[in-house]
Amino acid sequence: MNYRSVAVAGDVLVRDHLSSLVKVAYVDFERDESQGNPVVAYLQCHGSAKSAPIPLATEYHLTSDPNPSLYRAPSTNEPYSKVSGDFNPIHTNPYFAAFASLPGTITHGMFTSAATRRYVETVVAKGVPDRVFK
Repeated sequence: MNYRSVAVAGDVLVRDHLSSLVKVAYVDFERDESQGNPVVAYLQCHGSAKSAPIPLATEYHLTSDPNPSLYRAPSTNEPYSKVSGDFNPIHTNPYFAAFASLPGTITHGMFTSAATRRYVETVVAKGVPDRVFK
């Protein structure tokens, strides 16, 4: 599109990981005779991404111990989905996970929470679950 004149002023907002709007810039732009959207074109030429996607790890370490415990994410989340009743397709469907720009299905947060709790109970609390704050 061709514009005889363009004037744009306002905040540039993005959504953070909690879906809250965060101000990342302020635009105050005015120009005569422009083609397309000059503000977007400027940001594409001179701006940069605030952060790039980070692939999710399939394993994690719970201590800095030289011989740390290692927990692996399950190869499929379907058994846990059946037990928990959480059938969110990002956990069970690789096509939906890809649609959501994920590197693959992701393990339920409650599964990783339970694995962490098990570690704390067996290693930190030395096998006495009552020693762990509930």
